[in-house]
Amino acid sequence: MLPNLQYAAIRFENFHSEVLLPQAFPLRNALEVAVWQVPHSGLESDHPTLAQAKRAKYRDTSVGLRWGPVWSTAWFRVRGKVPASMRGHTVALKFSCGTEATLWKDGVPFQGFDPYRDLAFLLQNARGNEKIDALIEGACNLPLGISTFWWDHPELQTRWREPNPGRLECAELVVVDESAWRYAQAWDFVRRLMLALPADSARATEIANTLRDIHASIDAANPVPGMEETASALDELVQGGVHEPATACVAVGHAHIDTAWLWPLRETRRKCVRSFSNVLRLQERFADFHFLCSQAAQYEFVQEDSPELFKQISKRVAEGRWEAGGAMWIEPDCTCPSGESLVRQIVHGTNYWTETFGARGAQRFLYLPDTFGFPPCIPQIARLSGLDTFITNKMSWCESNRFPHVTFLWRGLDGTELLTHLTPGHNYNSSIEPADMLHGEKNLVTQDGQSFFSSAIPVWLQPFGFGDGGGGPTDWQIARAELAQDCSGLPRFEQHRVDVFCGRLHAGRDALATAGRDIAAWDGELYLELHRGTYTSQAWLKRQNRLAESALRDVEALACSLPKTSPRALNEFRGRIDRAWKTLLLNQFHDILPGSSIKTVYDDARADHLAIAQVTMAERDRLETEFAALADTRGMKTPILVRNSASKKRCAIIEVDGGLIDVNDVPAMGMKVVDAAAIGQLPEAVQVRASKRGVEISNGIVRAFIDLAGRVAELEHLPTRRLANQRDARGRARPINQLALYEDRPRRWEAWDTDRDYFDKMTPVDGDAEIAVLTAHPLRGEVRIEHAIGTGSRVWQTYRLDAGCGRLEVRTEVDWHESQTLLRALFPCAVRARHAWFGTQFGALERPIHRNTSWEEARFEVPGHAWMDVSEPGFGVAILDDGRYGRSALACADGCTLGLSLLKSPLFPDPSCDRGEHAFNYAIMPHAGDWRDAGVDTAAEFFREPMRAMRLKASRPSSLATRASNPSMRGAWAPFDVLTTPTMRVEVSAWKPAENGRGRILRLVETRGARGDVQLFWNIDAKSVTAVDLLERPLANTDMVHSKGAATLLRMKPFEIVSLRVE
Repeated sequence: MLPNLQYAAIRFENFHSEVLLPQAFPLRNALEVAVWQVPHSGLESDHPTLAQAKRAKYRDTSVGLRWGPVWSTAWFRVRGKVPASMRGHTVALKFSCGTEATLWKDGVPFQGFDPYRDLAFLLQNARGNEKIDALIEGACNLPLGISTFWWDHPELQTRWREPNPGRLECAELVVVDESAWRYAQAWDFVRRLMLALPADSARATEIANTLRDIHASIDAANPVPGMEETASALDELVQGGVHEPATACVAVGHAHIDTAWLWPLRETRRKCVRSFSNVLRLQERFADFHFLCSQAAQYEFVQEDSPELFKQISKRVAEGRWEAGGAMWIEPDCTCPSGESLVRQIVHGTNYWTETFGARGAQRFLYLPDTFGFPPCIPQIARLSGLDTFITNKMSWCESNRFPHVTFLWRGLDGTELLTHLTPGHNYNSSIEPADMLHGEKNLVTQDGQSFFSSAIPVWLQPFGFGDGGGGPTDWQIARAELAQDCSGLPRFEQHRVDVFCGRLHAGRDALATAGRDIAAWDGELYLELHRGTYTSQAWLKRQNRLAESALRDVEALACSLPKTSPRALNEFRGRIDRAWKTLLLNQFHDILPGSSIKTVYDDARADHLAIAQVTMAERDRLETEFAALADTRGMKTPILVRNSASKKRCAIIEVDGGLIDVNDVPAMGMKVVDAAAIGQLPEAVQVRASKRGVEISNGIVRAFIDLAGRVAELEHLPTRRLANQRDARGRARPINQLALYEDRPRRWEAWDTDRDYFDKMTPVDGDAEIAVLTAHPLRGEVRIEHAIGTGSRVWQTYRLDAGCGRLEVRTEVDWHESQTLLRALFPCAVRARHAWFGTQFGALERPIHRNTSWEEARFEVPGHAWMDVSEPGFGVAILDDGRYGRSALACADGCTLGLSLLKSPLFPDPSCDRGEHAFNYAIMPHAGDWRDAGVDTAAEFFREPMRAMRLKASRPSSLATRASNPSMRGAWAPFDVLTTPTMRVEVSAWKPAENGRGRILRLVETRGARGDVQLFWNIDAKSVTAVDLLERPLANTDMVHSKGAATLLRMKPFEIVSLRVE
């Protein structure tokens, strides 16, 4: 038997849907409908313009039409007249074609239709006999594309497997009785509140009794008189008695539109138009309704696609009820992009908003509700961008451990603290259910405590509106938000701007500080205990992203290094490269780069990355040619220009015209002209010895024995005489670089997840491989192995060891045709450690590698950049990589095992994910000392940023002016030299044109957690060097930089980011 309240609630729900709500639409009148089904090819041209739609030939149709196929477009023409019976009333168009759609009016998108909204208000006070002639652009997809899920109704799932899933469900004019509609919303709201409250509470009992009384007084056959008579009683019931809320909730309308996910980017542009037009119409009806859209790129979409609609948006932004905030260009993945990419997200997002909206575009907060975890560089990046608050929702998705705070100080790598708010409603797509409000309040009070803000009540944020697939808030959601204001039993509720909420959050903390207290701090990364597969899925894209980041950094640095470059030329270059940057940033969206989108999205991404590569290659060729013209090659037989884009001077073996040469002392961020014919051999040559058991390769630093299965059976660091391989129970060395296949069938979200029990079904790749010596040269040895793996895949790995180099490279190609399988490389090391270090954006991160607690157990797969290392006193092993992001480290009694995830093969949402050919590289580096002593981070940069060489013409004098101490370009040259203390490592994150055209920006990052003085010696004109923030505004602290002549001195703190304007 149902409890009394639930029994009553069902009765009240039926009364709402069958009696009350129909009174809001007392009159209806069908319209004539005709349709133009646009031929479908899957291309951008499938989206005709309004002008084309007006010229098209339509055929008459009627309600019940089935249309399609999926992703196609159909234009519907609706015609009719407003009947005289509707005179004096509010008249709306009620329309549904079973999909998303856009109503156009006066040549401008007017409003969107979707499964959650089918009314468009047309006339406030109809005269009668008005002509209706409208066009509606139907898109044959749902808000979440064409996918259906376990929560969808079976009929919907069946329909979207049919050839023509679209349905013309209604096309009519309706009269809207606003009073009756609001009455019905209030009735449903208190009914939901009754169910959300404790069943034995006085408030729940009050609601049940009052609704019973009202229900009894309304005649279902003629309800309007009873509704009018009981309206005041219902209003009083909503408010209740004495209201003493425990918390205060600020609600803001929100349309979280995934920039691409289960639909391609071209559909996102239409989603933005629909969602934004929806908001404009709602702000005309609801005076207190505030709205936030947090991705600058989406504003640019609408600005390009519908300038007139954008003018309407700009007016609302100027008014203040539409908030253009969130700081970034799009809502990116924060795991795989470089630190510099995260900076550029803010630079381009913030610059767009301030240039477009002026003072209303100023940014205060970073808003990333749906991103899959956050690296510890973000607090410093945010604060150096003028942001003082970070807001997210995603940490509530941790599957193993509940994140302990709602509002807290997030302390980054360098110690910077950022006030952070984890929205306690745990839903950025809230429908403003009373249950959601009570859930959010309970989380806030239990996690942060009622006395959180001392004398003030705690404040929290609740975004609401249909999201992911866009659409945004509905009128009934806003009605709930209005009803929640001063509603007994709920938090104090208010609709407002997010920056106003941030101000209250900071004021609460200030009040706490006055009382001598502060809020809790969280130090380090915000690791999401979910979606670990996103470090690996669509591996090709992750590598292309890294290569694009590298190429953009390289060509910017080349352009800034050219002597005598005019400001105009540099600014023109910046204009060309900015579009490539924005394309890259767009493809870093948190469902594109993580690998969790449909195939069409990745088809678009391939085209975008090809375009980026074309731009960077053209700029690189042009700039290298200009530098080549400046080189002095007189007296050289085989002159070569060698470039080093890494942050430290280096030596390397490079290949030129099929031959190998040893190049020394190429300066950081600079170049060197060498004569290949005059270069001698290294004294420590590489030796390669083949036997029946395998192949041994050695260079005096590293000795590796490759067994017949293609694994490193023995890896010895010769200076320490330490074998890196862990021993098994019988004392035998475990092979390093053990490839392994795992069954990878996550419980729910395939491309997103790698479940914690994935290692239960592991198949090692240990059969005999085809093995051959590829290169046996004094400067380089290479051993190539080939394996058949899985059910139909092949892998080729070339072990490379260069003279004088401490790393064994594993250059890998895979032809991958597995399904629901994970490919990993394992490195069991004879290193006893309880912690490992991992490269991360703008620094390094230490993590425990034991499984003592549930927090450590949850980190069975973690993200990282460029390298990971385990060390004990005197010895360690590092793994370097050039674009793999998922990794693991697990301690055991006699060592630990490092793991690198290489490829996944999920079936959803892209069944072709990663099938095909791949090329990637990683390296194994045994070393003395710890990672800092061995320079693991520097070795990783060298590995990821190979030197470039180009042939020059002989007998050319140099025209490159350098400082007097280095007058000739015959040797080495760099635009600047960086000198640090021995414990520091300073990385050049960017050497770029300034955003405002005034000079160049040099961005330096200390990446080892050391502090000390840094000296810069300029080889280019540097009349003025000033410290700026990440938005390139002067810093108040002018004492941090001192310049004298051609030298600049600055003091850097651990993991600090410093940006300098050089003019």
